[in-house]
Formats: sequence, C-alpha cells, structure tokens
Amino acid sequence: MGIAVKKQTIRDQNYYEAQFATIKSAASAFEQHESKTENLLHVALDKIFEFGESIREDPQAFESFLSDHGKASNKVTKANPYNALVDLAFSDKRSKSWRSQMSNVLALAAETIGDQQLVDWLVSNGGVSGCYILAVQHFARPATAKAEKLRSIRLSTISEELKRKPIVKTALPGVSLPDGFHRSMLFSQGGQTFLVDVREDDNDATIEKYLLEAIGDRAVTTHPLADKPMFSLYRAVDLISGTCKSSSAGQLQCIAIWNEDAGNGPVTKLRFLSDAYSFTHATVTLAHALPELNRKGQFILDVSDADIFRQQFQQDTAWTIREDNCGLILADNAKSPTRLTLLPVSDYAEKKLRQGRKLGLRTRHFTMKLDAMQRDSKNLDIAMTLFQKANAQRTTPISRPKRFQWMFNGKHIELGFEQTSGMMNTNYPSVAFKEATATLPQNELLLADAQAVWNSFLAYGEDIGGYIAHGEVEDAAFCIGHTFVNGDTVEYRSPLIIGRKMDPTQICEPFVPATVPTPPAPQTPPQGSNGSTPSGNPGCSSQSGTTKTRSASASIATSATAAPDHHSRNYALIEKNRRKKTTFPATPSSSGRAFGAFITSFLPDEGEHRADRKFDFEWQLEWWRRMTDIPVHVMASNWTNEEIAASKELGLLAEHGGCVTCVGPRILIENRIDCLKQLYGSDFDWGIIMDDDAVLMQAETHNSSYRLFAEMAANGKDAYDGVDVFAPIYGRKVPFSKELNAPRNPYANNHVFKKSTDLKGSMIVVRNFEKEGRKPLLPDPSFRTHGEDTYVVLQAVSLGYSTMTSWNMVLEELSGESTFANGDDDRTEKMREGHELLVEKFGQLGLRMKAGSHSLDKKEFETACWGAKPKRIEIPKPVL
Repeated sequence: MGIAVKKQTIRDQNYYEAQFATIKSAASAFEQHESKTENLLHVALDKIFEFGESIREDPQAFESFLSDHGKASNKVTKANPYNALVDLAFSDKRSKSWRSQMSNVLALAAETIGDQQLVDWLVSNGGVSGCYILAVQHFARPATAKAEKLRSIRLSTISEELKRKPIVKTALPGVSLPDGFHRSMLFSQGGQTFLVDVREDDNDATIEKYLLEAIGDRAVTTHPLADKPMFSLYRAVDLISGTCKSSSAGQLQCIAIWNEDAGNGPVTKLRFLSDAYSFTHATVTLAHALPELNRKGQFILDVSDADIFRQQFQQDTAWTIREDNCGLILADNAKSPTRLTLLPVSDYAEKKLRQGRKLGLRTRHFTMKLDAMQRDSKNLDIAMTLFQKANAQRTTPISRPKRFQWMFNGKHIELGFEQTSGMMNTNYPSVAFKEATATLPQNELLLADAQAVWNSFLAYGEDIGGYIAHGEVEDAAFCIGHTFVNGDTVEYRSPLIIGRKMDPTQICEPFVPATVPTPPAPQTPPQGSNGSTPSGNPGCSSQSGTTKTRSASASIATSATAAPDHHSRNYALIEKNRRKKTTFPATPSSSGRAFGAFITSFLPDEGEHRADRKFDFEWQLEWWRRMTDIPVHVMASNWTNEEIAASKELGLLAEHGGCVTCVGPRILIENRIDCLKQLYGSDFDWGIIMDDDAVLMQAETHNSSYRLFAEMAANGKDAYDGVDVFAPIYGRKVPFSKELNAPRNPYANNHVFKKSTDLKGSMIVVRNFEKEGRKPLLPDPSFRTHGEDTYVVLQAVSLGYSTMTSWNMVLEELSGESTFANGDDDRTEKMREGHELLVEKFGQLGLRMKAGSHSLDKKEFETACWGAKPKRIEIPKPVL
C-alpha cells in the first residue's frame, strides 16, 4: 500500500503568502483573547508549525519569504526557522524571552513529535510551559550534550571506581540494603564515624545525578583502540560489517567508500551494498575526511577484506591508505604487511548492487541505553542457551524463535516473546520509546538484527537513539541515527518482518555510483551572444564542445541499456517510405521565435545501435528544419567530435539559430535539466523539450500538426493562460482518430487542451517560466532512475502548474530501438523502481502505488494539487 512520506515539496511564493496570512489571523485571535484560554495559542502555534515544516524543505522559497518580510536568512534562522516565523506572526508587544520559548517549543516538536498532531502533543506534555521545559533539556549546551552521549559509560566508570575504594573496609553491622548505591553521608565526631541517611526512598535518577557529579568533567575512554590513527575508519567498518552481514548472508556484500563535499568541507562516507533484494544496511559518515580519497572517486571494499581489517587493526600496527601498483590499497606496517585492495566502483558495474533507499515518515522515536543493551544482549544469550537445552529434552522440539514481537507491558512498548515461545526471558526493554503509546508497530524485528545491533554498538560506549520509519508499508524499518562524540555519524536501517512468512519490507533500491567531478567542456557562445541572443538563442556551442571523459555512472548506465541482439534495419527502404508519406511545405512554418526546440541526443556504445540512433536523428533534424523555422538546440551526449563534424543536419542548425552542446555519457535527467536551463536562459516564450526520435504526424487527419506553433505564436502567449506544460496526443495510449475527425468536432477551429498527468516524455512543451517571473520547472538531478518524464509532470503539478494534452497534434516516434530497457520484465522492474521513488517524493501530496502493481495511483495527488484550475481550455485558431 502507498504511504505518505515526508519529502521536499515546492510551492509557489503566493501560496506561502496566503498560508501565512491565516497564521497572522490566528495569532491575532490569540492576542485579543489571551486571558480567556490557551487553546487559541495552541491553534496559532499549530498553524506556524505546519507552515514551517512545509517551507523549510524549500530553502530557496524560505529565503525569499524571509527577504520579502525583512528577515535575514542566517545561520540561526536556518538552524531554527521558528525564530523568524514567531517574530513575524505575533505583535511587537511580545517579549523576546516569550518569543524564544515559542520558537524552541516548535523546534522541539520538529525533532520529536513523530506522527502526533501538534495540539495533542502540546496538551500531552503539559502545554507550552511543559514543552518548554522539555526543550531546555533537549537543546542543552554542547558540553552537556556530549556528556549525555557518554552517560552510560560515565556512570559505569565512576561506579567501578567507587566500588574499589570504600572508606569503610568492613560491612556495616545490622545494615541491610538492596544492591546498588545509596545516597548517604559520613559524620565524624570524637574519633567515631557514623553513616547518616540523607533522604529515604532515593530513586535511580537521584543516585545517577550524584554519581555523575562525582565524575565531573573527567574524560572517559569509550574504546581501547580509540587513540590509534584511523580509528574512525575502523569503527565505521566494524559497525557496518557487524550489523549488516547476517541480513544478506550468501549474497554479494561489500562496502563503498568515497569522499564527498558536505558544504563546509569534505567528509568520508562508507555504505553497505549487496545484490540482495532487501537487506539491513548502514551508512557511516566520518566527520574528518580521509585525505587519501580526495578526488579519487568511489571504491569498493569486499566484506571479507573488511573483516580482515577489523581483526588486524586490533594488533599493534599502524594502517594507512596509499597508492600502489595495483591501485589504492589499505595496508598496515607489519613485517609481513596485510594489503587490502580498494577496487574502483566501475569493476562492479555488472553486479546489480543495491543500497538503502530514502524512507518516509519517522514514528515512535526511541533510545537505547548502554546498560540496557548490555542486559538485553546477555539475557538473550542465556535464554537461547536454556531454550536449546530444554528443546533437546522435548519429545517434539519447538521451532527456535527468529523474530522479536512488540509487546505492551501495561505502561510502554518493548521487545519480547509470547509465553508459548519456549523462551525463558520474555521481555527485552532496551528499546525505550519516547512517546507514551500502546499502538504496536505492525511489523517485527529479527532476533539476528537486534543482537547484531547490541553487540556492535556496545563496544563504543555511547547511548544511541532511533525510530521506526514508514516505507512502502507502515512501520517498514527499524532505524538508528547516532552521532558519536567526535562528530562521526551512523545511519542504520533494518527491514522489519511482515507476518509469519518472514517477508522483509522493501527498503532498498539500485545503487547508482556517484559521478566523479569533471571540469565542464569549453563552450563558445555564438558571436555577439552573452547568455541569450536577441533572437532568443541561448548561449551554446555549435560544433565546438569537447566530449567529456566517460564516468563510472555513465559506464554503468550505457552498459545496462546496451541493445540486445536486434535485426539490422534497411536504411534505404526506411528512408524511401518516410519521404513517400511526408509532404514538406514550400516554406517552413514560422513561429516568429516564440518557440525554441531542445533535443537530447544520446548515443549508446553498441555500434549497430549507435548507427540506428544517428540515422533516425538525422531524419528528425531534417523534419524540423523543413517543417518549421524553430531554432533547434541539441544536447549531444556521448557523441565524438568526428561524428558531429560528419553530420549534415547538425551542420545546418545555425541556419535557424540553433546550436550543439557536447557533453559526456550522462543519464537522461541531467541532459533534460540542461535543456530546461537553456530554455530559461533564452528569450523564447516556450520550449519544446524532445528526445532524438520525436516528430509529428502531419496528414490532414492529424489537425494542426507542425502548424500549431505558428498558430499559437499568432495568438500570442497570453491567449494560453492556464496552459503551462503540454504534449501531443500519444496514439498508443489515447485513441484519437475518430474523435479528432468527427463531424462538428471542436478541434478544426480551436486549439483544445485537456488535463493530463500522463504525458509522453518524447516531446513536452514548457513555458519559459523564468521569463514570466515564475518559479522554473527543474527536476532534482538526484532522481537517477527511469521515469524522469513522469517526474517532470508530477513536479509541475506539485508547483501549481497545469499539464495538458494538445488535441491539435499527434506524436510520431521514429522506429529506432529504445535504450530504456531490455525486454518487458526489465521495463516493468525499472518502471516500478522509478515509481517507488516518485511516491517517496510526492507521497505527502497523495501519490500512491496501485496495490499489487508497478503503476502509480494519482487520484489523491491530482485532487490535492490541481485545485480549481480548468481541466479543458479552448482557444480559437487564428486566421493565417
């Protein structure tokens, strides 16, 4: 079932202004009736919170909003947007301290509220005042926060020290107390010493407070190897291997390692990968990057080598990463050194590796104290040993439990087993949920995963925290997010188990290697051009680009889409048939530079497939050159300079003001983005964004066809208000002939646009939003799966733009072989992967997967985002 997930949502600035007006109204209502009730304050804060959580995910819109209201977008505001929003919402009579309380309460809610409503959360925590006390504790000084991370190890350290040095060496006669520390004082008088009880009924919290005071600010050692060079790398490898291996045993397992820019400097990342379908995974980010990996790209460390490193690092040797004849190696300085090779990620291009995917709503936040994890791990070991002994004596052995269940003990949720499981210890309370709820997570945790977490994290002496997260289903993953004292972070995800069949939830996706940064190819704009030419031509190079070096990601993409065995095409016959059915006008139809065309032409590596694509592309360029005078700009991806020079039609682009931009072998969305940027940098009113196989059917029964653009230009762009993004009819999906040519049909004399969110990506027409001062439609380059055309359409709708089908032109795709997929099964799987990612991005707006299908359910999404916009627009055709 589809699940709403929290992802970036971009809104028009007018939307935010309208929303904030309701906030001002609610804040004013509270201030007018403040003395009567606190409920109005709760309502106002609820509206601010909803607004803040929405706009903070679009930093550009938030910065623009603050600027419009005279507020600076600085470090403080970015850390807590509610500082500015509370100031803007309430009147000047509110004190600075009052405003600070409100903003801190809202900041606390952002981090801890889970799936509660803000008003309910406020009431359950004692109102605004109670929540402020929690916020003060939560946002303690960094030194205090650091001590809290080490709370368990600090308590253990001081406890062991005090046990070793009692002042009274012999037991006190006649005194019987339970095990543990008790808060008392020693009183001496006349050479005699008395033990004095300070207060009866000391609870654990009071005792811990005095123990922590006793240890003070003294540093504690959390691991015996902590002072060794490269300890952070060792801890990362140890945690990843220790927590993740068992989940995908028997499958390919490895750790990707690379450096990337984190904004304020490089960091090193390590990520567990496998070719299993869904598995436990973790990513560790080292706060201090390993300089040996700078600008080297991504590497793979096999898990077997990782385990050798874990074992050998504990010896008295020093480890380094260095260049060697065979590449990059991880080696120690022993007399007989251990040398572990870090292989380039390109060596794994055919392995179909997968990684963790982004998950949705975080619910049920929990903490795991060090001592509690230690106790649960020990108890589980004992319980398993006793279970095996008891099972050996049973006539009919009981199946060994493989999963924990969530149990409600009357006060809170904890891990455990049913009484009939045969396990002696049935309760394991180390996963302590913060929210008081009796609603159990729907799916269950594997014993092996829980034990691996306990055993792996125990060695590093810090309390950890986490949450349950939604994915394709609710309660899909058991997650840990922890930052160590030195700044290293670990993000751990374990798929929860559905039902007795032990099916893991799907929390993984294909691994797409990062592209190594490469300087852009030099591009020389046409003479006299500076960005845009007076004719509307965006700055780009005509036959002057230099093809980029092939990247690892492109290598994977092209090898994955290389054409399978296909029959040779008869080019002469195909061209003869094309020319026979095509009638070119005596003079190209002119749209007066209102339209520009932007084509992505990608050439695959396989020779025959490459030739097919160039053959079809030449016809496409000739078709557009002779049918219209629209300037055509080509994004030539993976073309060589020799191929560009040999192309007749590429050489003729300049006649209509077009050009060629050369880029390396990139995935489609990167080329799409550059095409859109060229449109937005031009003077065109509209951009026709195309693949290299798109033309239009142009018989009389196909209505306006190529003439549509000249007709629209004659009417002027203002006549098409309400039409933002549109595409031609795609005959394979929409039967059109009967309706388009029926008696008294509206299409003969009108341009007709009908609402559609299923536009074919081969050809989409987009307004020049930047020229009109509107937010540009630009997809996120991180969307690196198939389905980018659907993504562009859904993003447009989420921005408040209309997406429509023009019923005055019909798409024709040339017959060259697609680079999309190898067969129907591959196509379905790739579509499923793309659609799952789209649900992550737009789930909070109602986008869902259809039950049991790879297809999208857009009903709720369209209802939420289309609003009152017209679903059909008709504009009379001009008389030309």
